[in-house]
Amino acid sequence: MSNHTKGPWHRNVPPATKYTTIFAGRNTHVARVVTDGGLTPEEVEANCDLIAAAPELLKALEAMLQIYGDSHDKDRDELETYAITLARAAIAKANGIYL
Repeated sequence: MSNHTKGPWHRNVPPATKYTTIFAGRNTHVARVVTDGGLTPEEVEANCDLIAAAPELLKALEAMLQIYGDSHDKDRDELETYAITLARAAIAKANGIYL
């Protein structure tokens, strides 16, 4: 596990083009989204939402792998195998391990 700031994280109120800070708790600033152009306001909003959801997404993937990741079912279909592979890669990336 990495030493990232514990969640939950939340974002400042919209619009993200003006308020771009992601928080953990009341006064812990985790990130500030900086855009240098080329993104629509909708994309900036969605990116802030995605960053704020990161701790919950990581927990969900870790829980999924605890349930499904170690099974060696010969009948597992390609989509399940692909999802588990993506989950492992995302967890590794979130923990600073680049595969």
